[in-house]
Amino acid sequence: MDLSIIERAENQTLQSRLTSIQTIEGNPMGVYQLVKGNTYVFAAENIPGPAFNTVRGLRENDLPYLVDILDFYHKLSIDFRIEITPPNSSELLFRALIDKEFFQYGFHASFVGEASQIKEISSSAYVEVHSLKKDEFDLFASIYVKAFGLPTFIQNGIKQNNEVLFEVPGWEFYVAYVKGIPAGIAVLFVKDEIASLAAAATLQEYCSMGVQSALLHKRSQVAIEKGAKYITSEATFGSVSHRNMERVGLKLAYTKALWKKF
Repeated sequence: MDLSIIERAENQTLQSRLTSIQTIEGNPMGVYQLVKGNTYVFAAENIPGPAFNTVRGLRENDLPYLVDILDFYHKLSIDFRIEITPPNSSELLFRALIDKEFFQYGFHASFVGEASQIKEISSSAYVEVHSLKKDEFDLFASIYVKAFGLPTFIQNGIKQNNEVLFEVPGWEFYVAYVKGIPAGIAVLFVKDEIASLAAAATLQEYCSMGVQSALLHKRSQVAIEKGAKYITSEATFGSVSHRNMERVGLKLAYTKALWKKF
């Protein structure tokens, strides 16, 4: 399998999301994007953390653009990370990053599977998955915030940043119920025959009840119905999400090296 499928899926998913957020009147999240060669540079001034403030696709051939990329973030005064995949890695690239006072601080896992080989997985009879309705993004955001232990003051921003995607082609949102009670949420993005399991969260009290398995199964089914030939996702290496990905038939493709400034 061509591993470039994974990086393409990850880039087009984040690009679609941030482009849509950028269209909100006044660009309140402070979203900016830059493409240099094969490198995609993403920034969101008012969304802290590395998820949206990241460099993807950087490789040895794009090192002439490194100064421009660093200047881009310097002008925005944003902390960011650089994600290096094994196919893009080289000694020259790593030495260049070290020279610019970067260090590797972790790994992140990328998964891929052929849609035709995705497994049927059983889920609890108590778990039901429904498409999220347009007026349910308060519910979506509240579950997201609680599941990840985030401060409640950012809940409205999470609502807004996902609600803007509701009518954007390719995006689908789901909520899982346990005995009729909202317990988890998940997101799917499909474009160019590639599906991305874009995000998922389960409330702590409903973990180990099959919520994520049900959400994985639902999104995989919909991706296949929408013509996806490949399904991709990301997770922390060795996590519960990692194991769930493999249970549904996705395979660990590689771990990306994560770099940031000293």
